[in-house]
Amino acid sequence: MHCPRCLAEYEPHTVRCADCGDALVPEPTGVPVAAPVPLARLGTFHVTMGAAVAGLLEQRRIRHATEPVDRGTRVLVDAGWRDEVRAELTLAWGDLVRALPEDQVLEVLASGGSAPGWYDAPRGGHVDRTGRLVVEAGEEEEAATDAARIAGPALLTVGAILAVTGWYVFDSSAVLLAGIALLVLGVLSPK
Repeated sequence: MHCPRCLAEYEPHTVRCADCGDALVPEPTGVPVAAPVPLARLGTFHVTMGAAVAGLLEQRRIRHATEPVDRGTRVLVDAGWRDEVRAELTLAWGDLVRALPEDQVLEVLASGGSAPGWYDAPRGGHVDRTGRLVVEAGEEEEAATDAARIAGPALLTVGAILAVTGWYVFDSSAVLLAGIALLVLGVLSPK
């Protein structure tokens, strides 16, 4: 027996899921039950736009969840759909805002930004080699990768200083080799 919602497995005599409370269904024979796909953050939206985005996801039958946050509503979506939904929302954001009643449109527009009502909207995108639109990360996601962007140039700088110092100042092969090693790491690290 297994739960149709959370896919937890139970003994044959169990009737209800201990976590969800849903009625259990028998295991299909020969077909393994897939593990549930985790939810990923789609974005943080103005309350009105969060409801509109959740409505679109509901229409498309994409698993999602909403949670209130200080500035509005955070929408979580099935991780497998996240990038595709972000790309579609990025392209059609203006149409989605214009579809609201006039008083709500003014309220959403007052929140400002490049995509009014979407607080952490992607700032750009590109079409990859397969023809799919890939949107860039929002501000929160971008902040997480800043350290990686700084590491490469920092390694290059320190490596150059050590190499020059080891060659000219100390005449030390150990310092020179350490500088060259840092230069190589700096070249290979992401920028």
